[in-house]
Amino acid sequence: KSCDKNGEESNFNFKTAESVPALIEKSLVSPSLMAHIMHQKFCNAMPLYRQEQDFKRMGVKLSRQTMANWVIAGAKLLQPLYEKMHGILLEDSILHADETPLEVLCEPNRPAVLKSYMWVYRTGKHAAAPVVLYDYREGRSGEYAKQFLNGFTGFLHCDGYSGYNKLEDVT
Repeated sequence: KSCDKNGEESNFNFKTAESVPALIEKSLVSPSLMAHIMHQKFCNAMPLYRQEQDFKRMGVKLSRQTMANWVIAGAKLLQPLYEKMHGILLEDSILHADETPLEVLCEPNRPAVLKSYMWVYRTGKHAAAPVVLYDYREGRSGEYAKQFLNGFTGFLHCDGYSGYNKLEDVT
């Protein structure tokens, strides 16, 4: 700055590095922080309110609402990976499936007393690429399994739920 004031020329050429594009527009979350929060939540079963308390103890003010928004945005970023894994799952000849009820407290146009279901699908033990995928649905209709497994032919290991009988070309 003193060179500019005195009209002198400088041998220094300052350049500004290009900034890394934001993972989420108008957000400061880094890929590693988002991965940490999602890992804590889904792999270590640590709810966001407890993560909020941990961050607070470390002197970081990070609300669970902000983290929830990041998790939702992160899920959208991971959608192409989910679709790729779904394709790999459908190529296997042996799959496993099950569905389990869960209560969703705040869902648009649905009272909390109605059961929702989490469907799980996975490749067999000896699959070249092991895949486990979850599919949230508002009900237990066999149509959900039929939609998810569209294109699959082979053996499906499941319980005796009659909804799986809607699957064609599946033993």
